[in-house]
Amino acid sequence: MTALPRKVEAGTATDVADIVIAGGGVGKTFGGGAVVALEDASFNIPKGSFVSLVGPSGCGKSTLLRLIAGLIERSSGSLTVHGREVSGPHADVGMMFQRATLLDWRTAVENVLLPTEIHRKPTAEDRSRAVELLKMVGLKDFVFSFPSQLSGGMQQRVALARLLQTGADILLLDEPFGALDEFTRERLNLELMRIVAEVGATTLFVTHNIGEAIFLADKVMVMTPRPGRLARMVDVPFARPRRPELQQTPEFNALVAEVRDILGTH
Repeated sequence: MTALPRKVEAGTATDVADIVIAGGGVGKTFGGGAVVALEDASFNIPKGSFVSLVGPSGCGKSTLLRLIAGLIERSSGSLTVHGREVSGPHADVGMMFQRATLLDWRTAVENVLLPTEIHRKPTAEDRSRAVELLKMVGLKDFVFSFPSQLSGGMQQRVALARLLQTGADILLLDEPFGALDEFTRERLNLELMRIVAEVGATTLFVTHNIGEAIFLADKVMVMTPRPGRLARMVDVPFARPRRPELQQTPEFNALVAEVRDILGTH
């Protein structure tokens, strides 16, 4: 098994040309500055990497994703996506939340087509892509099913296909499987890794589960309690594809303990 990873300080870069998301001293306050949600966060996210964000509740993980998505404005610092300052939502970035938020009166394929319909009338090619994406996420037999006919895990698969339909090359996932049972969650984690590898997207994944964060990621962004700061960026050395059995190895559990220790010291 590969040796334990070298810890990388926050903000360390590899090759500037490979960095697709860059933050320098990013901060966010609410209530006229009364609540500091995020403070002085600096980081570089390489193209095609999978980065998990872990930290206590209220440490700014979701806030950081919303800043990158351009859904809220930062209070301080610099933040760029593909070298451009983030000033609002943009087509390069797609976001998925804990709840699927599907429209009950639309079938699975019609829900997947929503991002396209916002901009223009879908073509036959768009519809064909939506069907293929549903097949990709394991729903080939449920293309025309309504949300009420789908389990919670299946609804999240539809939401993932809808995210991919946007064509975004940066995927932000805010605890997308947090409300699901453990067995379904593990299955969807495996599916997510397969799909992300297939499409080559840069992915940021928020979770409270340290084991899940390590199993999925190339790097784990460990954040401190509020005001949220980036305590450490930890490399995950395990080769892909990964199998669930990895989580039972001494090397994996040693890395879980190391990340837990980082959280404990803050």
